[in-house]
Amino acid sequence: MESVSHGPGSKRRRLIPLAPAPPGGSGQGASAGAGSRGRRQVTAACEACRRRKSKCNAERPQCSLCVRHQTECRYATAPTETHSQALKRRHNELQNRITPYEELFDLLKTKSDTESLEILRRIRSGNDVGSILRHARDGDLLIQLSLAPEARRRYEFPYNPDMPSSILGPDNLYLRSFVYETTFYAPPSRDFERGSQREGYGDDRYLKPYHAAQVVDPNFSNVTISKWTTVTKDDQLLRRLLTAYFYYQHPWTAGFQMDYFLKDMASGRTRFCSSLLVNAVLAAACHMSREIPDRNKFWVPQALGYQFLAEAKRLWELESRRGVGSLTMIQGAIVLSISATTTAMDKVGTAYLLQAMAMATNMDIFSATTGTDNEKMRRARAFTAWGLFTWQAWQRFYFTMPPFIKDPPAYPLPDPMLDPEWYGEIWIRYPLSQTIFPTHLGCTIKSNFELRSLMNDMALEIFDEKEPPRASAEKILECKSKLDMWFTNLPDPLTPTKVVLPDHMKIHLEYYGTIITLVRLLGQPGTVLDVTWQNIITHAEVRLETLLRLYYLRHSFESYDPLLMHWLMFFGDTVLQKIGSAGGLTAMSPTSLEALRSTLILCAKGLYDQGHNYHIAVLVYRVLRDRMRANDVDLLRTHLFSNSPSSSTSGDSDDDPPLMMEYVQAQWLAPIATPAESSGPESKTLDYLLREYEKLSLDPSTDEVSEVSSSLDPLSPRP
Repeated sequence: MESVSHGPGSKRRRLIPLAPAPPGGSGQGASAGAGSRGRRQVTAACEACRRRKSKCNAERPQCSLCVRHQTECRYATAPTETHSQALKRRHNELQNRITPYEELFDLLKTKSDTESLEILRRIRSGNDVGSILRHARDGDLLIQLSLAPEARRRYEFPYNPDMPSSILGPDNLYLRSFVYETTFYAPPSRDFERGSQREGYGDDRYLKPYHAAQVVDPNFSNVTISKWTTVTKDDQLLRRLLTAYFYYQHPWTAGFQMDYFLKDMASGRTRFCSSLLVNAVLAAACHMSREIPDRNKFWVPQALGYQFLAEAKRLWELESRRGVGSLTMIQGAIVLSISATTTAMDKVGTAYLLQAMAMATNMDIFSATTGTDNEKMRRARAFTAWGLFTWQAWQRFYFTMPPFIKDPPAYPLPDPMLDPEWYGEIWIRYPLSQTIFPTHLGCTIKSNFELRSLMNDMALEIFDEKEPPRASAEKILECKSKLDMWFTNLPDPLTPTKVVLPDHMKIHLEYYGTIITLVRLLGQPGTVLDVTWQNIITHAEVRLETLLRLYYLRHSFESYDPLLMHWLMFFGDTVLQKIGSAGGLTAMSPTSLEALRSTLILCAKGLYDQGHNYHIAVLVYRVLRDRMRANDVDLLRTHLFSNSPSSSTSGDSDDDPPLMMEYVQAQWLAPIATPAESSGPESKTLDYLLREYEKLSLDPSTDEVSEVSSSLDPLSPRP
């Protein structure tokens, strides 16, 4: 039916009905132009019509004008896109293409020369940028290449490649561990039915070194750290440093709750994060990152660690003037105290520790309620209370001093299986693998806290400020019984069969080392321990050496580990005593002597490697090396510098860095033997030892410190 229009003053006009839409049309812009007269609107014209400035009907695959003119009809937009939307899409695509190249450029800029050359080799070989970045994200390129294709890696001992026969006894439980099996034996065949031994072969943690793994946690990759420090704005570097801290230090000196800290850092809140704490953490982390040159030279103003530490000290002074303590200030003091200890300035570290304890006492964080009604704050305070308590317990025990704090925090330690969030977790992935593994952070921290609490009790019972240790057979036996009970109740991931990661092994090292330390307290001048005590020491020494060797074979001694340094010095001195004991060289078989020499060189090499990370290891290495025989020192240098063209076995060598005595303020007791007639424990402090050795090195009457008869070195071999 036709419609008629009746307008005022107009003639009657007939309206033609709308025709239906043509079949197969794209319909772009139909809805927009349904109520309008004239040409229907389209979202985007084809490129030919845009050049001709013609009216395009946007038909696809060809518009009507292109069909009529027989020209190529091409669209720069998607069917439903406008030109502005298409431009935005292409811009995003270009950005996504540029970002990988920027990341690749950053790799070439930050990696070592060797790694950068490897990346260039892959580029020239035709590898696409995505595959190169995937390799880099999965871990160190060189580590991946060294692990493939066998996907197994073990380090080799520097002198004798074999385990000493003295530790291969049938009662050595670590010879039945997964880490021993996977290190020394080939993977089992399919018909191998001993599941307990098969388990380790399918687990990258038993096959690859810990430092080859990568932390897998979005909290580390997304956080903007540069807004918390004025030292640098390089967030990628800052993230790597932060990751290194939680990877290498946090598990054994946990002074603050990791997840609370990271979440507040990301959100900008200051309840559990502060610029003071961040700069203190970054200063410590510089000792743990291999990409930081001269990271052990804390006194160099141009060093990154020096700058972070200076900023942390500045912020500490500012907050101290306010006269009001805070949780993050206590946490920063713990980190600064630990850093000072690793730089041979533990007197400074003790000052930070005392101030942290004073603030903690004023805030009542050692009580069951931790001085607050807020549940989240209570958990954070309780964690720091335990961290502070256990750090002072560790320090005072190894200084052979009574503890500052007698009782542990009243807040009970949660079971990590029931409350894992209290401790947090660190997940890692190894090269060439998509499997992620937990480091069992909760089990590690809780076991460390419990062990330090036992050490606190022992220091309270045995040590006095100015008196010799109050050690009796009954007291030492009681302490050993408590340690044995703690060791027996270790959680499953930390049992001797499954122990593998460095922080796991250190728990076992400390157990056996503490037993030896306690039993040796029974030795009186001119007396010899009876057979029972000697057997206890021998039993612990065998397992201590086994753990040190397994640690080296699986992980090497190159990564930051101050607690490892203590036990390397401890056991290296033990070997020196055996080599230098009266008549030892004539009564000892050549095989036994070579085994001892192998262990001594391994310990000395470990101290030398640790010295690349922090200064106190440089000093301790010198103390041990200068007590070795001249031929053993030559042998040691052969293995230290076998790949260095500038190495030398005489005179000035690469293992003679400056001692920087003007910075040494160390009351840490070096775990070495001193004469019975020495005037108290102060003769074993690192400060005293180094100053005495410095006197010897300036004596023109001698060329080799190792050949000087000194009251410091009663076991020093004679020429």
